[in-house]
Amino acid sequence: MPNYKLLYFNVKARGESIRLIFAEAGIEFEDKRVEPSEWPEIKPTTPFGRVPVLYIDDKPPLAQSGAIAAYLGREFGLDAGSSLADAYAHMLFDSFDDFGSILPYMEEDPVKRKATVQELLEKQINPALDKMEKKFKAGGNDFLVGKKLTYVDLAFWNFCDVLSDFDKTFLTNFPTLDALCKRVAARPNIKKYVENRP
Repeated sequence: MPNYKLLYFNVKARGESIRLIFAEAGIEFEDKRVEPSEWPEIKPTTPFGRVPVLYIDDKPPLAQSGAIAAYLGREFGLDAGSSLADAYAHMLFDSFDDFGSILPYMEEDPVKRKATVQELLEKQINPALDKMEKKFKAGGNDFLVGKKLTYVDLAFWNFCDVLSDFDKTFLTNFPTLDALCKRVAARPNIKKYVENRP
């Protein structure tokens, strides 16, 4: 088994989906959480001056959250099983990543923060979730792509977990997606990780 080291900030966001993949697979890794004071020195050593970055033994570092998640998904049996299914999984992963990136993490004014989140929910996130809800419900599967858990289900749970920090009721109108989140959260390795994460 290779030695893995994940470089990311001490927050959930993009790095957490990758941590969840390791947790679900039961694979140990070094979880290097970069403090703001360390970042100016570390940044030039990364491939694109951004994190997350995954280090695998002495191989060149792997950057970009989607590429890392797809690679680990295949390595740990959490991929979708075929080239096309994996492409759909990657498509959904990137969508959750995109939505996560527009949330107002750095807004300190609670009134502005709430207003921004509500606008994002109404104009962008809820319409996308509505389409997902209808398609997922019609598909009749327990997971987003295919009949087994994949890395994209973990990414979706992470997206919902992050968004619930801003609005705890946003899944109320999406019962099928809400049920998926509950299934993922109930998985023994995920439950254990969440209970003990920093």
